[in-house]
Amino acid sequence: MQEEQIAAHPDFPWLEAGNVARVSALFERLNWLRREERVASCDKAGEGNMNLTLRVRTDQRSMILKQARPWVEKYPEIAAPWDRSLSEQGFYARVSRLPEVAAAMPRVLAADADAKVLLLEDLGEAHDLTDLYAGRQISEEELRSLAGYLSALHGGTRGKADPALANRDMRALNHEHMFVVPLHPDNGVELDVHELWLAKEADALCDDPAFCAAVQLVGQRYMEDGECLVHGDFFPGSWVATDDGIRVIDPEFCFFGDAELDLGVAIAHLRIADHDLDFAKAFLSAYVGQESEPGYDVAWVAAYAAVEVVRRIIGVAQLPIPQTMGLRARLLKQARGALLSRAVEDLWV
Repeated sequence: MQEEQIAAHPDFPWLEAGNVARVSALFERLNWLRREERVASCDKAGEGNMNLTLRVRTDQRSMILKQARPWVEKYPEIAAPWDRSLSEQGFYARVSRLPEVAAAMPRVLAADADAKVLLLEDLGEAHDLTDLYAGRQISEEELRSLAGYLSALHGGTRGKADPALANRDMRALNHEHMFVVPLHPDNGVELDVHELWLAKEADALCDDPAFCAAVQLVGQRYMEDGECLVHGDFFPGSWVATDDGIRVIDPEFCFFGDAELDLGVAIAHLRIADHDLDFAKAFLSAYVGQESEPGYDVAWVAAYAAVEVVRRIIGVAQLPIPQTMGLRARLLKQARGALLSRAVEDLWV
């Protein structure tokens, strides 16, 4: 796919790590360089899934440059909406009016729709929270920060859906990989390399009519417009620890949907990272804060959490979890129970 797309669009500024000349040419054409500023390096910045992400260093500053291409960067065989950077830019513009949310994200320095690029503030010496999968427990401060971010995001945008942030093409892509591909028997994912007999457990789940019907119902809900702006991919890969605290990145799957989606995805990853139920309860409590009403439907939180667990265990978007003996199969059973009961607690039963 990459070679065909590149050949079909020879005038597009295809960027790549290490190609300083190409990045320099783009910055000069877009007038993104200061007077007498020059690009010194452009290296890969983290393990981005969707986009090419580069750390561009000049002789004056450091910036993060994201370019969307018509494929998923981590899985180039998967086609992806080429204009997704517009929705991400729209998200940043919308939350710029919400100080608590904007302060927890990098600033947008510049953008160009034709080159499909966003230029973002460099958060400096930072790392994402995927170390949670390796056994580190999330701290109370990190948990409160993440819950506070979501509470401010959802509360500050609650109301009528914004058509400019419908993000339907990216939503369709995510729907495919959340609700369809994991339950497809020929999805090409080699499961037994992660855990012996996992493929057999996945087949049994895919043959469960009650479970599949419940997944389809949640998928239909996901595709409907909701009343608040959601991040759309709120998991440890989008949570970044910096010297100034937790920051949130990569809102390319944003749309106006259910607050329960972000909450459920976060809880799913706390479960996958082997955190106790008390962490999920503390997260939801911090999200509510001093409000007398929770502001979410716990049944839908459980449903989204269960689907996220399943797709991360048997879908394409695998997590950096070591090989296991029975853990993944147990998570599948617990996710099935939580989806059918609509009880978050059942993810831990």
